[in-house]
Amino acid sequence: MEDIFETLKKQYYIQLPFPMDRTILEDAITAFFKFLEEPDSIKNHIDFTIAPLHRRGDVGFKRRNSDDHIYNDNKDFFHFHPAIFKKYGPFLKENPVVNDFVTKAQPIWDLAYKTVYQILKSLELKFPHLTSKVFDTDLVHIQLRFLKYEWRESGKNLAKPHFDAGSFTLAISESCPGLRIGSCPDDLQLITHKDGHAIFMLSSNHKTIMDTDELKPGWHDVIQIDETVIGSPLSRWAIVAFIEAHGVAALSRTETHKWYTESAA
Repeated sequence: MEDIFETLKKQYYIQLPFPMDRTILEDAITAFFKFLEEPDSIKNHIDFTIAPLHRRGDVGFKRRNSDDHIYNDNKDFFHFHPAIFKKYGPFLKENPVVNDFVTKAQPIWDLAYKTVYQILKSLELKFPHLTSKVFDTDLVHIQLRFLKYEWRESGKNLAKPHFDAGSFTLAISESCPGLRIGSCPDDLQLITHKDGHAIFMLSSNHKTIMDTDELKPGWHDVIQIDETVIGSPLSRWAIVAFIEAHGVAALSRTETHKWYTESAA
């Protein structure tokens, strides 16, 4: 691993190898889209938490609508965690579309687990016991989010500016550019996602796990820049992993979305 600390200090994110064939990622997204066509009773059946103290410990399908004043964006997403297989074995056997989706999600989660473990291990020279704060638990808080964004006018926000609610984020794959990262609204930069890489950044809760003022979390949003999708039902898809220490609570939405909510007030 390269000098992750110095890179994060300088630009608030780092791109690191994520050696997975893109067809595996795209097959999982295709399975996710098929899952979205299922009846609501099927889509919403998987619903539990891996972290009762944390408002982002939820596993399963969520629909976000633009009438939510905090987020003000439209998207469908699913949080995958391998605990699904143990908790919902009979349901998966009876629902092949759901089973196909979560089965294709598993290897992506596995590589995210391995990648994050290596990243945190490399940071332990500066932050002792960092790895154990995430991984020494039966239910490691790594959620794999599959996202479908609905269309917005080109140049507008598909995801409003925010910090993520966990300690770390690993942006694994996306259908097109649009992710911007900085430390605050004044220095957001459009990111070109390198093939075979994932984008790692700190999130709002990093100080529960790292005692440092040198590193800042990545303030980020997603904008629509491809005008060819205007009018289509799908603007963009993405696969992202959210990582958190075990046994902690998240910051409030007024903190994770603070500059956006201040400007909207």
